[in-house]
Amino acid sequence: LPPPIGEREYGVLRELEERGLPAVVAVGHVERRLAGDDEDTGVLITRYLEASLPYRALFMQPGLERYRERLLDAIAGLIVRLHLAGFLWGDCSLSNTLFRRDAGELRAYLVDAETSEFQPTLSDGRRAHDLEIMEENVAGELADLSNLVALPPALEIFATGAHIRARYESLWAEISREVLLRPDERYRIHERIRALNELGFTVGELELLPSPDGEHLRLRTTVTDRDYHR
Repeated sequence: LPPPIGEREYGVLRELEERGLPAVVAVGHVERRLAGDDEDTGVLITRYLEASLPYRALFMQPGLERYRERLLDAIAGLIVRLHLAGFLWGDCSLSNTLFRRDAGELRAYLVDAETSEFQPTLSDGRRAHDLEIMEENVAGELADLSNLVALPPALEIFATGAHIRARYESLWAEISREVLLRPDERYRIHERIRALNELGFTVGELELLPSPDGEHLRLRTTVTDRDYHR
């Protein structure tokens, strides 16, 4: 990479690590001038992610077919986690993600953060733009892959990105919705926490706010990570 870009990506990956977000771990950034070059080249070094697979392996290796559907859930969940942290990916794709089998499911990890940045919060428009990039990238990647292997009929090349987006939006809506309850329905607070825990999210904060009618309370939850079961 050009040295400034490599150094910037190194810093982004280190911040991802500090925040405990699922991404490869940056261990070094080197600048050197290669023979015949007039300018320095940057080299970003990341730690090898043990037991991980690129998405192509899930389509090309026999015996891994059962994970293809879970791949869509895994990358949707990864994008939700990153967006909750105010992380704008900028180039979300299957190629920029690694997958690790985890108790019968798949866990997704970010690999490439060259175009990424942290922001205090992400607007709906910024999140939507990130998802549009994802849809376009996924369609191109699967089109390329279809030239190498026969993809399952259920995997529609130009609709898979939309399927990931639908899963993302469903998950985002569930973790961000408010619950309206009466003062004598405090038990529903525990139900809401359990429901989020079952999705794997840790609830970091609860707010009980009065509703405009004065007869109900609005329950607002803030989730932190998706490592609850761990």
